[in-house]
Amino acid sequence: MKITRAVASIFPLYSNLFPHKEPLSSLLNKFNYFLHMADILKDKTSQVLLKMSFPISIGMLSTFLFQVIDTYFVGKLGGEALAALSFSSVLYFIIVGLFMGLAVGVSTLVGKAVGEQNDIAKEQYALIGLLMCFVLTVAVAGVVYYFSNPIFLLLGAPQEILPLIDQYMLPLLTGIAFLTTGIMAGSILRSTGNVVMPEVIMALAGVVNLFFDYALIFGEFGFPEYGIKGASYATVMSWFFMIIGMTILSLSDRILKFAYPVKTLPVVKIVQQITKVGLPTTVTQMIAPITQMYLTFILASHSAMAVGAFGVSSRIEMLMLIGILGVGTALTPFIAQNLGANQKKRIDEAIVFGGKTSTYLGIALAIILFVLIEPLASIFSEDASIIEYTVSYFRLVGVSYVFYGFFIMTSSAFNGLQMTKDSMKIMLIKSFAMTVPLTLIGSAVYGIDGIFIGLSLSNILGGIYASVFMKKKYKEMDSDLQHAEIWKDYKSDLQSISFWRG
Repeated sequence: MKITRAVASIFPLYSNLFPHKEPLSSLLNKFNYFLHMADILKDKTSQVLLKMSFPISIGMLSTFLFQVIDTYFVGKLGGEALAALSFSSVLYFIIVGLFMGLAVGVSTLVGKAVGEQNDIAKEQYALIGLLMCFVLTVAVAGVVYYFSNPIFLLLGAPQEILPLIDQYMLPLLTGIAFLTTGIMAGSILRSTGNVVMPEVIMALAGVVNLFFDYALIFGEFGFPEYGIKGASYATVMSWFFMIIGMTILSLSDRILKFAYPVKTLPVVKIVQQITKVGLPTTVTQMIAPITQMYLTFILASHSAMAVGAFGVSSRIEMLMLIGILGVGTALTPFIAQNLGANQKKRIDEAIVFGGKTSTYLGIALAIILFVLIEPLASIFSEDASIIEYTVSYFRLVGVSYVFYGFFIMTSSAFNGLQMTKDSMKIMLIKSFAMTVPLTLIGSAVYGIDGIFIGLSLSNILGGIYASVFMKKKYKEMDSDLQHAEIWKDYKSDLQSISFWRG
């Protein structure tokens, strides 16, 4: 890479200044290894997934912080501003989900091409995927803004907070193509094995967002005071930084080489292939924000402050689930590359690793949230009702995180195996056959707490259903996992812990 070549050029100076230190060539090799992580096709599966998951989780943390930081600062403006932000986030997450689904589809195609050592296909999928993402995002954002007020009124937003929603949404929709295209570029880079640097870019973008949030919302450091609009401006600035960084990485890693005439690019064929794989993943990713829209609607029928609390809860939840989501995201490119290389055993190992990780992290999260949620909720709002609803949410929903983790890992595995229709199927069943009816019943019987109970039950039932469905697929794929007794792995892990304690 260019960085290491630049450092290598100062080798004589390094040797003169530090004659007794480790040779620079050795340091460069370690630096290159850190940048490119482990070999997805050869190194130990658990080690590869851990090394992939850590930087992915850090990058996700930075992405989620865009919304968490906005929530914290906007909460200082009052309950109405926080409610406006929560309503706005519904459409924001729908757009992001739409193009995250496309990114998953493109990255699985790129990952499979890497496994097959087909550089031309890798570049073509990446280039067309990025162009599709940018153009479609601009079009979708325009349509969403045109119909935004009727949508928010339909969701139950009070008339008096519509101006606040509009102030936040207009700048956000103007720049959201930078975010979606940056997410697409990062997903492509991860699928080729470059896991660390995209997450560094995301982390730096989070720092940019933090600084400008504080500066533009409250008018600090000589900047104008924009209030809730300032939060939107800050977010867009961080997105612009991110897309510039991802573009530089894509060119530096020679993912985009433009080594052949653009006229020869089989655009129609590639778009068809991307659509075939990407459409189910897009639908899958869209279901979650659409479900969030539905939950916002039924919560708004009880209280606007409940919507504000749901917005706070969603953001805390994203942060707490970061480890599970990071492993789930790493599974997809890992499985895709090993599918291309026909490494079935490594795919099985990855699926087992994902299931065990979701179990241990899910248990830890349930305990942490039960103990600490009240002080966490008070950080984001001083409104007593918002704090009360947020605490209630995590006391009731937190117990379901182990099963929700099973669901995430199963969906990610299906995407990596290019069984995107199966991933879509389990998501549709969980959302529309479980979440919707259970939360409706809960709302009618127990009000707001009933909605949270219904959501928790749907996570538990969805995780069980996904696990049973995956077990059936093991038989169809003739996987060794169809005969595996996973509980023995858990028992072995517990015995290992007891041994070290003893």
